[in-house]
Amino acid sequence: MIVQGHESSLSEFNFRKHVRPIFAKNCGGCHRVGGAAPMSLMEYGEAVPWANSVKLQVLNGTMPPWLPIDGVGDYRHVRSLTAKEIDVIVDWAVGQTPEGEPFTKDELQWNGQSKVYGWDRGEPGIVLQSDTDVVMDVDDYELSPCVVFRANHSKSVIATRFDVKTQLSKVLRKATIYLGPSCDAGRPLATWISGQESLELPPGFGQLLPAGSQISVEFLYVKNWEDEEKFLTDRIEVGIWLSSSANEVRSVQLSRLLHSFDQDVSLLAVFPNPSVVGTGDVEDLRVDIVHKDGYIEPILVIERFRTEWREKYVFVEPIGFPLGAELRVSQPTVWVDFVTQ
Repeated sequence: MIVQGHESSLSEFNFRKHVRPIFAKNCGGCHRVGGAAPMSLMEYGEAVPWANSVKLQVLNGTMPPWLPIDGVGDYRHVRSLTAKEIDVIVDWAVGQTPEGEPFTKDELQWNGQSKVYGWDRGEPGIVLQSDTDVVMDVDDYELSPCVVFRANHSKSVIATRFDVKTQLSKVLRKATIYLGPSCDAGRPLATWISGQESLELPPGFGQLLPAGSQISVEFLYVKNWEDEEKFLTDRIEVGIWLSSSANEVRSVQLSRLLHSFDQDVSLLAVFPNPSVVGTGDVEDLRVDIVHKDGYIEPILVIERFRTEWREKYVFVEPIGFPLGAELRVSQPTVWVDFVTQ
């Protein structure tokens, strides 16, 4: 007796109309020709061989790489899929991956294409240039150098946005920008993620950079399979946009599990401190506001803290922190950006 296997039914969703817009919005900064990811998802023929792998990655939440759990905190530059977007990708992947009708010219336009040269929002007020190249030898698969830049501005300035220009967009995954002479001892200003627009604080706020500041940047380079056993070099530039009217942001590194302020403040961002966290995973990293009446307001929850993807989490809008409340963290390893009210 011959038993016929069950054949999957054709998905109601197709690549061109339904799936590619999701990939373009959420994945295209890296998963494009010349991007940091090992394969492009922007064309049907490129995406289909990876359909099952993509399905598994979005179901287990490893792609796009975004650590905070849904429903806690409202952050800028969120890299996560909605339940509807996940359903569309999974249904398409298991439903024979239909292609759909040819694209129109307008449908081919998409956001998220990162650049090799050129700034995304006009020329910055300050451009920092490295004195030497970053070198990845043939035996290097992953590299995390700390490069120190000296800003030559003669007076203090307020920085509102940071961006990175690289010649190795396929290899540079992330950069963490610090104020100070080293990445271990510096105050975190911003994080840059491959394929993401330049990172900025909410409008009207900025970081004070004293005259002649030293800026230290920790980079994360990871070779794709096609770049293994290659000798690569990169000459980095860091762009800093300035404002003469932005309110100055203050920062504090929490040294205990509970922290209070001596006046009303607003919280702008939180950053797990990599020099303290070290390597490996930290289970259930939490930051909560404990109000005077006992109400607990979670503002950051990460169930598995993957240190390689640590970054500064900037809130869409400042979060009010009234006098008498306490900031509670599960690990005393967090920087907090705030302004006084």
